[in-house]
Amino acid sequence: STMNRICRMGCLMSVIFALVFVLGCQGKKGPVSAQSLSRVHFDFDSAAIRPEMISVLEENAGYLKNHSSLSVVIEGHCDERGTNEYNLALGDERAGAVENFLSSQGVSNERLRTVSYGEERPLDAGHGESAWYENRRADFLRQ
Repeated sequence: STMNRICRMGCLMSVIFALVFVLGCQGKKGPVSAQSLSRVHFDFDSAAIRPEMISVLEENAGYLKNHSSLSVVIEGHCDERGTNEYNLALGDERAGAVENFLSSQGVSNERLRTVSYGEERPLDAGHGESAWYENRRADFLRQ
């Protein structure tokens, strides 16, 4: 009957929409959810992993080991103090320190890529210690 054909057509359209949505979203790059990988913070003028960040990185490594298809970009960031060139180099060192830590925990280097943004992408536009702390970081993005 006509009603059955309309129902079947509606069902078919729903399935097609769902497939297009799911397939269209695969392979998209974007921020890893906060529940997945946590941001890492650094001390002023340092790329050393802070003692309180070790457990954060261990949890991140565990998540990456349990999600072996996930590859990430580790972004190194700095606060506004220092020259652009210096901060790009420091951001690179910070991203590299995080990459080395994750590798030491068994995460394949082939799944990790690093980039430095220096001071160019602050989380907090303020000019005090709390803003600088937020901006001295390594973030994780899906690759």
